Amino acid sequence: MQPGLHLRQAREKLGLTYRDVERASFELAARRGRPDFILHISRLADLENHGVVPSLHKLYTLAAIYHLNPLEIFRWYNAPIEECFHDGTLFEAPRTHMMAPPTSLRVPMKFDPSFDPRRTELLSRLVEKWGRFEGVLTDGHCHQLYGYIGISDRRMAHILRPGSIVLVDPSKNKIEEGD
Repeated sequence: MQPGLHLRQAREKLGLTYRDVERASFELAARRGRPDFILHISRLADLENHGVVPSLHKLYTLAAIYHLNPLEIFRWYNAPIEECFHDGTLFEAPRTHMMAPPTSLRVPMKFDPSFDPRRTELLSRLVEKWGRFEGVLTDGHCHQLYGYIGISDRRMAHILRPGSIVLVDPSKNKIEEGD
């Protein structure tokens, strides 16, 4: 389905006219203090009927007025923004820097037949098939690993329940004092 048709359907589902959207976009632009958020009727018609791709600010306006997730609109235009983190890892940068966290997380869908829930292991050694979990679950530290707490491992049962999946920072090897 064409992105413009998705936009039209979202607008019509809410019972909004072009003029309603334009009026709302003026209010949003005034609130944000930038005229870039304004969606004129002619531009809205171009987006819906002529395959015009919205600018970043117009996309924001559409998402806000139509009560849509902007990531969904990105997908309509074949711009998989949720893959940006993963695609970025393909390109090396000459200098060390912080990187944006992923918007989705790989999660185990099928465990290796040798998986023994009584043993504590690194998750990467136990999973046969991976899937995706939407939402940011990390704070952007790429050096972390995921682990599985074995069903029989009760060493930290008062804090971590057996059978839990945990995020492991291998650089931390001492318990920090404090509250």
